[in-house]
Amino acid sequence: MDEQINNETPSESNVNAQEQSTTEAESEQAEVSSTPGDNNDEYGDATTTNDEDEDLPDPLLAQPPPYVREGDHVILIFADGRQIFAHCVKSWKGKSAPVKINKRTYTTANLVGLPYGTVLELGRGGLVPLPEGEDVLPDPSAILNPSEDDVDTDENTTVSPPPAVATNVPSIEQVNDNRNLVDNNKSQKIQAEDVETLRSAGMTGSDIVSAMIENSSTFDTKTDFSKAKYIVRKQLKYQPRCRMVRCTASSICGGMYLKDPRKLMNLREDTLAQMLSYSNVSAGCQVLVVETCMGIVTGALAQRMGGYGKILSVFSGQQPSFSEMIAKFNLSFPEHHSIKWVHSGEVFSDDNGHVTPPTTNEHGVKDLEKMEREMLKWPCHLQDHTRAYLGKMTSRRDQTEFLAKRCARFARKLTRHTPTEAREWLKRPCDSVIIAARYDPTATLLPLLPYLAPSCPFVVFCEFLEPLTECFRELQRQSLAINLRLSDTWMREYQVLPGRTHPSMTMSQNGGFLLTGIKLCPVTGKNELDEKLLKELRAQVGGRRGRKPKQRNGNGDSGSKNGRGKKKKGGSSGAPNAKRARANGS
Repeated sequence: MDEQINNETPSESNVNAQEQSTTEAESEQAEVSSTPGDNNDEYGDATTTNDEDEDLPDPLLAQPPPYVREGDHVILIFADGRQIFAHCVKSWKGKSAPVKINKRTYTTANLVGLPYGTVLELGRGGLVPLPEGEDVLPDPSAILNPSEDDVDTDENTTVSPPPAVATNVPSIEQVNDNRNLVDNNKSQKIQAEDVETLRSAGMTGSDIVSAMIENSSTFDTKTDFSKAKYIVRKQLKYQPRCRMVRCTASSICGGMYLKDPRKLMNLREDTLAQMLSYSNVSAGCQVLVVETCMGIVTGALAQRMGGYGKILSVFSGQQPSFSEMIAKFNLSFPEHHSIKWVHSGEVFSDDNGHVTPPTTNEHGVKDLEKMEREMLKWPCHLQDHTRAYLGKMTSRRDQTEFLAKRCARFARKLTRHTPTEAREWLKRPCDSVIIAARYDPTATLLPLLPYLAPSCPFVVFCEFLEPLTECFRELQRQSLAINLRLSDTWMREYQVLPGRTHPSMTMSQNGGFLLTGIKLCPVTGKNELDEKLLKELRAQVGGRRGRKPKQRNGNGDSGSKNGRGKKKKGGSSGAPNAKRARANGS
């Protein structure tokens, strides 16, 4: 049927489609697919096969898979709060170790293909994935109450009893107490050498914890809370587990903040979320970023925009130094391609100290790098010496790896932009400006405001308050922005347990300060009201905040309702003082 529609005229195809259709809906679909005004065969073929269109969704809207792919970066979150980055590769010969935990290197080849959220246990054989339903920290109630096993019902099915509150929250009346416990390290019969012997024998972590509980002479005399703490402490030491989490902007920022917050300028994940919200970043916009936070802000923007739009990330030096951190975000090719690196010399100033205007190619200079890139053809044909080099390779695997590297190299050449193209992008006003750098906020923001479109937001992050205060005053003095806000971020973590819910005892002091605002138009964004007219309007409205102005007397003093407000403080206050003087004199 499709061949008939493509080979015939639009009117004939319309008649044939109506004859062959069996229902009214099919005939309407055929009429739409072959309208008289459409002469494009490819368009008509595409419209008649709607099922094929549904099978080809927008690649930029495709969600990342729920499992780990080869080459992805993941975060391993342990029960004690540690967060370690891991690189999931099947072969890491000649490269850095994929993951290192407790001064020991583990392979991550078995993690490829596992779903995110899988719980892993550290064993002698490596990271062992546990079945679904296991937690990072095993429930200590299973050891405290071993008699509560599965219950057999009449239908010969095994179900677990509902968790009782008494297993987690012990009663107030405790039979045991800790008054007779003495911390002399003699209550445990198993020593460190015995534990190593058990591990070499192939005993699992849970079996080691059970053996240590059985060989503890004071375990039965402890309270329920002490028993639970003892079990958790031994599980953290001899039965370490971790959960495999996807690398997102929030998880990466949290992991790096725990590792070394000074490299991130004490940027927390809640502060990063506020920066993305205040900057009004969405798909299709153009953002100008200046950061020294290891590339976390740039990666978060690329992940948020999903490949639509441009991220002009300013760097200093010969090349960007954020490639290692950007790789941890597992960005797709469109998301990674949306990041455009711009040198700081193109944005701020030259050697003479004057700001470079956002104009390019005024003298008709040819872009040689762009011309060389346009000369490349894809797919690139192999040259004679490349074919000879491939012929010397014995294994098919080596040839495949070499060709994959060659394809990746040419793909980078075809997609790499030139400095002239970066200047052309700067000619278009940006939709938002984000600054998270160690430089002076005032000296950094003022040269970037000409690149920002009017009525668009800007966000400046700094770990100290004083530089942002100076920037705030300078923006107010020059009337460059409105809706200026200088805010402090504060976050507290809570422990949520039955009967023991309270804030955490340790928390970060602050996550930095944010200065946000909206740029005014330099031409029309001016206040035409003078100060005298403003005073008259405020007097009519009733003050600055709607309060009624105070009524003044003829002498210039403000009186009360009965007109005797000053007498109580002045003239009438002399009589009591005179009586006190007579009493003291007598």
